[in-house]
Amino acid sequence: MKLRLAAIAIALSTLSGCVVASPDADTYGDAAASTLGTAVSEVATVRTLLELLDSGDIQRPAVVTQLRYSEKSLSQASQSFGSLNPPPAGDRISDEAGPLLDRAEALLQDARIAVHRDDKAKYRTIAKDMDSLETQLEHLEASAS
Repeated sequence: MKLRLAAIAIALSTLSGCVVASPDADTYGDAAASTLGTAVSEVATVRTLLELLDSGDIQRPAVVTQLRYSEKSLSQASQSFGSLNPPPAGDRISDEAGPLLDRAEALLQDARIAVHRDDKAKYRTIAKDMDSLETQLEHLEASAS
């Protein structure tokens, strides 16, 4: 009986290991488009908030709260997408999406730090960088779907 329980425990531990998804090209493209769409949305949200904060049309506490949500959402989407094994047809999307998603996460972090420090001089620069990145993300999102 003990030997049987040990065999079951070993089998369960093997089966419960982390399995990375290997989707087909269409599924991978859909996942890429969804992830890039999330990135577009979060970057656009934070860019708009920085612009509103710069013009004095929104309070910092509201921006701080939304920044936390935007960073978490983007991070989760990026990590989920990054855990996929791209099919050969998805290599281009993977190669282009990775750096863009990394850049988006870095810009959201820069925005959070600037807002926490009340560094108003950086709001416009970060927003401008986000605007440019948003366009790149949108183009890749369109090509992925």
